[in-house]
Amino acid sequence: MKTLRNVFLFLLTCAVFFPLGCGYSRKTVLPKDIKTIHVGTFKNKIPAGDIYAYEPGLEIKITNAIIRRLHRDGNLQVVPEEKADALLEGDLIEFKQEGLRFTGLERIEEYRLYVITALRLLDRKTGELIWEEPNFSGDSSYFVLGSRATSRGEAAEKAIDRLARHAVDRIVEDW
Repeated sequence: MKTLRNVFLFLLTCAVFFPLGCGYSRKTVLPKDIKTIHVGTFKNKIPAGDIYAYEPGLEIKITNAIIRRLHRDGNLQVVPEEKADALLEGDLIEFKQEGLRFTGLERIEEYRLYVITALRLLDRKTGELIWEEPNFSGDSSYFVLGSRATSRGEAAEKAIDRLARHAVDRIVEDW
């Protein structure tokens, strides 16, 4: 009889505490009145002296990648600016690559590519800044020699996708 009672208490404890889980939630942590977002076209703010690594159209690619990621996430509906609860604004401030791996002859074999932006999320109704990230980045590495060689354009796409994924996570989950 005592064993049956212990089993009952164990099951009751499980029924009470297990539904609580570990506290992780995939729901947005934005204020409850923010259900829609507008993503403004990113602006190129790379200083003229640093433009040597720039690829035309990066601002549009970043904007589109973030919009695609927001659609995939589903927590916020992407809408025109006049219908949005929140506005995401961004500036492309740096696009650079650094040598990561070298051959014995000091030739660069692998690069790390960085896409760095400044992001601002605003409440459109009040104009208040919800959050700001002055150096938000995505990166990717790529080989220029050997069987794993890829183009800088492919690496840029991967870096932009990583930037978009992290940006949407920052918007909806506030990590």
